Amino acid sequence: MKQAITELSSDHLLVAYEEAAKQGEQAQLVQLLNRIKTGERLTAVFGPEGGISPAEMQFLEQSQATVAGLGPRILRTETAPLYFLAAVSTMLELQ
Repeated sequence: MKQAITELSSDHLLVAYEEAAKQGEQAQLVQLLNRIKTGERLTAVFGPEGGISPAEMQFLEQSQATVAGLGPRILRTETAPLYFLAAVSTMLELQ
């Protein structure tokens, strides 16, 4: 993961972190999507089953990632990106 993040050319980095959701975080995704301008690139990181390790989270936070929950539910690794894309589409394309 470190190599992929350091080699990416992205304007915004977001990590969907289930622990943030468990702690009640609800605003970071919306705030980030409101800051994105046309033509900017967004990279989203989703953890594997079992979650993102503390060392990976530390690296992502040092990489200026926005740590966001995806609501009050825990999503499967396979479905979290689809949920995220639906939220991005709603916020950035349907307004």
